[in-house]
This record gives sequence, structure tokens and C-alpha cells, in this order.
Amino acid sequence: MADNLCSKRIQFHIDAATSLTLPKRSKKAPIAYVSVKITDIKDRLRTSVVKGQKNPTWQQNLSPTRISETSEVTFEVNHRSIWPKPTTCRLAVTDPYPLSTLLKMQGGNTFGTNLELPLNTETGMPTTGTLSVNIRELSSIETAKLSWDMAERMANDSQRIEDKADIQASLVAL
Repeated sequence: MADNLCSKRIQFHIDAATSLTLPKRSKKAPIAYVSVKITDIKDRLRTSVVKGQKNPTWQQNLSPTRISETSEVTFEVNHRSIWPKPTTCRLAVTDPYPLSTLLKMQGGNTFGTNLELPLNTETGMPTTGTLSVNIRELSSIETAKLSWDMAERMANDSQRIEDKADIQASLVAL
């Protein structure tokens, strides 16, 4: 599990994908879902399925997860076929990105800005497709306490500076 001292509580919002390729041996649009693979975390996060759309829209928040800033995050768009037997195949995948890079690309913790990540084929060839995601750093009791402690320290430092200035002014007046 990620080190708690340099980790963040993150929630991925999966918005939509564009220009998905058709599943192998199929003329129908995919039954698509997105899974999120994170190094250091065994379980994957995933969306629900969207049936029959080449440009599926999920607009779905995934479960919050504590992630190290150095953990690599990869998004996979998968197809779940139902007939003749249930199988899953990968339609497209993003490059792996460290969480810190994704947050910088997005411009920080902004709810209104989505990342448009380029999608590659399973073999690594670029496609015209993109995956739109938003990464949200969530507050926790730990981050709230750290913020409170920092504010107290700053207030104490400020008070000490004012006290020192008052003492110096008194000495000058003597």
C-alpha cells in the first residue's frame, strides 16, 4: 500500500471516451467500461458498462482511494462480450502516468478541468480516440488536521513577530 506520508486521497471521475475501435470480429459498437490500474494497489477501480456506443459517456465517480504521488496510473477501456461466451477484451489503453504528472497536466485539483488522455491500441499503436477524466484530491481528517496545525503555527509565528516588533519599538523609545 502507498506510504501515508506522501499519499493523497484521490477520486477519479471518468467522463467519456471518443472514437473507440470496434471489438475484434464485430461490426457493433462495444459494450465498454473503464478500469483503472494503479501500481501499489492490488484491486482495480472500474466503471459500469455502456452498451453500443462508439463514444460512450459514463460521467461516473469511482471509489476514493489513497494513492502515492509516484504511483503509476493506467486507464484501460475494455469490451465485455456476452455471446457466444462472456469474455473481456481491451479496446484501448492510456500510457501509464505518475499521479503527480496527471495532477500537473490537469492544473491541480480542479473539478472543472478534464484531462483528454490519448488512447493506444492494445499493441501500443496510437489511435484517434481519447479518454476524458478528472482527478479530484479529497479532503480527509488527516489533511484537515495538517491544515489546522499549519495555520496555528503560522498564527503563532506571526504573533511572535508582532511581539518582537513591539519590544524593539519599546527599546527604541527608551
